[in-house]
Amino acid sequence: MQEPIITLLTDFGERDPYAGAMKGVILSICPNAKIIDLSHNIQRHNINEGAFFLFSVTKYYPKNTIHLVVIDPGVGSERKSLIIQTENYFFMGPDNGVLSLAATNDAVKKVIEINNPDYFLTPISDTFHGRDIFAPVAAHLANNEPLEKFGPSNQNWIQIKFPEVQINETEIRAEIIHIDRFGNLITNISRTLFQKTHGLQKKSIDLIINAQKLNIPLCSSYNQVKLGEILGIFGSTEFLEISKNQASAADALNSHVHDRILVKIS
Repeated sequence: MQEPIITLLTDFGERDPYAGAMKGVILSICPNAKIIDLSHNIQRHNINEGAFFLFSVTKYYPKNTIHLVVIDPGVGSERKSLIIQTENYFFMGPDNGVLSLAATNDAVKKVIEINNPDYFLTPISDTFHGRDIFAPVAAHLANNEPLEKFGPSNQNWIQIKFPEVQINETEIRAEIIHIDRFGNLITNISRTLFQKTHGLQKKSIDLIINAQKLNIPLCSSYNQVKLGEILGIFGSTEFLEISKNQASAADALNSHVHDRILVKIS
């Protein structure tokens, strides 16, 4: 019998006991669970970063994986707790949008509001629903407890979306949606969209970012330019990235998430 897989994505960091406590709860209820740490280093309270991370990795996991996310600045408030069943996975976490990019990318089938205290640890801490609600519910779900046992259906859940790209005859107006630890500026321009506006043979792009006008080569790997040079590349997420070979484009261009970027169409 295949071990049930539960992934954990949090903003807890590595120094505190929080992730360890959640793992203990899960294994006490479902001893054969295989727990995978996606990351515990999401920026504190950064729902958008967590949502992008989850979107980027979960599709590579086996069918029926339970993806548990605790990036929860609203813990202890009246915000809801959710299980989202999709075509291939289960997503569990707070109803603050952090689950939505990944879940809607995999055909949502059911959304359940978690409200059955029979599956919670008690007393429930108002500051740690990850341990007292999400971890035990994930473990019971891994033990094949029916989804409907955890609470009622909920169709009114919070969804966030990638910022909309604006296109006219001469330019694409886009946005930086993520900056990775290498300083790559990941935009919301997909490869498919770029090919529709620029064709398949484009070798360079003209863009404006933070009032800086750039003409940069469009490459398929970083080493196609000299060390320290800026380039455009479609990375593993299939979004256009502005990068610097073995250095940080974010530092070089003084760029941040949500900065606007204008790409010329020619």
